[in-house]
Amino acid sequence: MSCKNSFVRYPLLIVTIVVGTWMILMFQNTITLVNATTSSQDNSNITTTTANSTTSTLNNSFYHDSVDEIKKLTSAFGLPFYELTDAKDTGKEVLNIDPQQTKDSYIAQGNMKDIGNVTEYGTYVSTYSSPEISSMGKGMIVQNDNVATFTAEDTGKYDSDGNLLLKGTMFFQSDDKKMESIDGKVGLYLYWKDTNGTDWTKTWLWK
Repeated sequence: MSCKNSFVRYPLLIVTIVVGTWMILMFQNTITLVNATTSSQDNSNITTTTANSTTSTLNNSFYHDSVDEIKKLTSAFGLPFYELTDAKDTGKEVLNIDPQQTKDSYIAQGNMKDIGNVTEYGTYVSTYSSPEISSMGKGMIVQNDNVATFTAEDTGKYDSDGNLLLKGTMFFQSDDKKMESIDGKVGLYLYWKDTNGTDWTKTWLWK
């Protein structure tokens, strides 16, 4: 088994350009509904003056539309080349409480175009600023004795229903022949987890 043993050999300039462009073009979070209601009462039959009663309700709500996000990326980059399902958490550690940070690890099963079924092992550090979350991670994608490594970075938030949508970039590296098609490539991904615990990750190649 062979793989490049560094997760940090990606050009910083490319990372900055890709992440910036991805955030500007694709990250348009979504719906803010503001509802202000004012009511007043005036009883002209009473000689005593009664002040008007006014109430205002500010309702900030938004809801993720994962279907629309998938359509936008598919329109720009074609079908996803890498999809993960059945992710399982394998560890969690609190790193800090101000700001709130955790370190998590997971294992997930997936399928990658032209490579086939793979297993992904990853670790990521998340910073929480409710309702927003940002994460940085690294990991390995394994098929038998073939290995690719990656680093990843994402950001997102929970919507008003409690569904989580993260949007991010990942950078692949491998010197295994089976994985050479993704060596040096950049992926744009969506991670979704709903209130029922259902989750998936879809990744598109940046072309």
